[in-house]
Amino acid sequence: MRGKGEGRSVQDSVYTALRKSIINLNLPPGTAISEKEISLRYQVSRTPVREAFIHHSQEGLVEVIPQKEPLVSHIDNARVEQEFFLREHLEAAVLEPFTGRSGPADFVRMEAMIEQQVEAFNGDNYVDFIMYDNSFHRVLFETAGQPLGWQVLESMGGHYYRVRLLSTWLNGIPKNIISEHKALLGALKKKDRDKARSLLNTHLHQLPTEIRLLQEKYPQFFAAPEKENLFDVDFGGFPPRA
Repeated sequence: MRGKGEGRSVQDSVYTALRKSIINLNLPPGTAISEKEISLRYQVSRTPVREAFIHHSQEGLVEVIPQKEPLVSHIDNARVEQEFFLREHLEAAVLEPFTGRSGPADFVRMEAMIEQQVEAFNGDNYVDFIMYDNSFHRVLFETAGQPLGWQVLESMGGHYYRVRLLSTWLNGIPKNIISEHKALLGALKKKDRDKARSLLNTHLHQLPTEIRLLQEKYPQFFAAPEKENLFDVDFGGFPPRA
């Protein structure tokens, strides 16, 4: 008989594995995902798969449709903007405590992430490229004593993450990211908060331009604009008083 802890571990493992496949685009937006197929692939019962679908639906990564198989959600621009808002404000907020607490060991970690990004880029491994990108920025939060902030960004940033991964497929973007990381690290080493804040702002605010380019190149990955609600009909208001 399986204990409670083991059952929780299976559910967490299914959730994590499925989420990884979604955000890394192994399961592209719009893909139908079968509860039966997933349970067979992971060799688990349908219960943890069903629970994973529910959790991913709450995060906006899976669209659950009555009487149909769930779908991997298309990238929603409105959701991307909200996730970016969280990223922008939380990361700007950790710069000050980071510069107060950081030391040589933190900079060595960040330099290592940049070097691994370069290796991933040279090997055309864009999934690893983004993984090391995340690791670079995670150091800011951890050193600032705000690991929970980074956990929030990771758990609620699936749409923004997919845009970032797609953007690495655009010519020149990965090289720009590496150059911006190097410049940001240089400012952080000098404890120059104003310059670091300016560089971080520039680094993060490439998003609108990148999304436009991505929508032109990969329209199948993005949600279509909302259509007019046909049920929002005005029948003329209240009847006149007698």
